[in-house]
Amino acid sequence: MTDDRPSLNEKEVWLHVAAPSLKSFESNESTGKWCIFRSEHEIDQSWATVKDLAAAEKILLAKVSTAIGRRYHDGHVICIYTLDWNNHADLMTVREVLRAAGFTEEMGYKRDVDTTRRIYGSNEWYARA
Repeated sequence: MTDDRPSLNEKEVWLHVAAPSLKSFESNESTGKWCIFRSEHEIDQSWATVKDLAAAEKILLAKVSTAIGRRYHDGHVICIYTLDWNNHADLMTVREVLRAAGFTEEMGYKRDVDTTRRIYGSNEWYARA
């Protein structure tokens, strides 16, 4: 049995959660994600909040880095996916859902195509809000 707390899970690189209505998801040139960064001490509570948002159909899909990722990076990242980065209204709706859930800091939105192309650093973010 694996631990569903990201801070303690050393069996999987990522944990995932999806809205019950989501039948399938495949990363492509249209998909992207809001990125939430948290420390080892904050991640479990933040992930619990994100899981609740998915269960309530307020977000479609999310993943979180586990303890394995801390071997290579400080802290954790939660990625909240959207289907189409061209749909600015949807991006901002998801951002407002996250803000209402307590994720009030500025966040970056990254297109999956930019991740595939290994674009990092100052050009990494498609949007910030």
